Amino acid sequence: MPEIVSGLQYPSGHANDGVHAVIMLLDDWAKAIDDERARYWLPDPNYQRSGGRPTWTEEELARLIREIDAEIDQEVSRTPGTQAKVQAQAGSGFVRLPLPQRLALAQQLDVLVTQYEGLFPADTQASA
Repeated sequence: MPEIVSGLQYPSGHANDGVHAVIMLLDDWAKAIDDERARYWLPDPNYQRSGGRPTWTEEELARLIREIDAEIDQEVSRTPGTQAKVQAQAGSGFVRLPLPQRLALAQQLDVLVTQYEGLFPADTQASA
C-alpha cells in the first residue's frame, strides 16, 4: 500500500491546508487498511451530512472509493522510482473497505469538505 503523503508537496495556505488534511486522512486510512485496524473504524450512526444532504447510497460510496483509488494510483504511478511502480501495481486498496468503513471514511471526508468550504468543486462535494 502506498504512503499517500510521500512525494507530494504543496505550498502553505488555507486551501492547501485542506488538501493536506485530506491527504493525512487518506494516509491514516491506508495504513489502517494495511494493518487491519480499519475494520474497527465505524461510522457515526447519528451523523448528519453538511447542508442537510441525505446520507450516501451504497452506489455513491462505491463511486467515491473507486475515485479515491484511481486518484491515488495515478499519483503513485507518477512518482519516480521502482518502489512507486511496485506500489502502483499493488493498488491503493480502499476498494477492500466494507460498507460500514466506506461510510465512516465518507463522513470524515464530509467534515473536511465542510471545514475547508470552497476547497472542492461543487460536483465533488456531492460525492464526499
